[in-house]
Amino acid sequence: MLGFVVGIVGTSASGEAADPQAEPKGLDVRRTRILDAFENCIQRAGFHRTTMQDVAREAGMSAGNLYRYFPSKEALVSGMIGRDRERFGADFREVAQSEDVMGSFIALGRKHFTETPRARCVQFMEIWAEASRNPVVAEMCNAVDREINDYMIAILEAAKASGQIPASVDSAATITVLSAMGDGFFTRRALEPDFDAWEGFRLLVNVMDALLSGKVELNRPLSSTSNSLGPAPASEGKPDVRS
Repeated sequence: MLGFVVGIVGTSASGEAADPQAEPKGLDVRRTRILDAFENCIQRAGFHRTTMQDVAREAGMSAGNLYRYFPSKEALVSGMIGRDRERFGADFREVAQSEDVMGSFIALGRKHFTETPRARCVQFMEIWAEASRNPVVAEMCNAVDREINDYMIAILEAAKASGQIPASVDSAATITVLSAMGDGFFTRRALEPDFDAWEGFRLLVNVMDALLSGKVELNRPLSSTSNSLGPAPASEGKPDVRS
């Protein structure tokens, strides 16, 4: 769902520090500065127009020094996604362990959907677009998508165990729907400068409430009206590259 993350990958960035004697804290500061610079560049100019030289200039270092930490833009994407993944993983684990699982889940959604700057939503769109044509970036996005999916299913299962939602709710199907809506939410924010994030989040929560209360049955067969549209089209075999 990336919307939540847009983006986020399983490993840390590919580049290694050239100086093996560097203090860990200093290394973290330098990597953070580089990744912040990369985010600023792609928010401002887009992924393809951003060069390694642009990132180095934004970070206040030489291009040669940048390459010692991150040898490519794919490595920068991996580093950016990796640090986001750590943040989101901690958030999701805290929600699953909360006494008020659903209350904490909604509070987390409010934080990410309404407080995330629009520039970050534009950044997510840039990474998603690159994932549609770059297999390396696509696999990074898919890996995070799968992990976030698992986290959110675990949250719903914890809510079932505590009696906060009915045991009959199909957790996987519900998360599939909510993830698609979340991705659309971030897309709208990126494309529409005047999009009302608070109102959009209110509507999203109302749909989630209907899904989790059992008012919407996700596993029922297609209605006769739906069937009149004809059989579902054959899959084109394209990979899922959401993040």
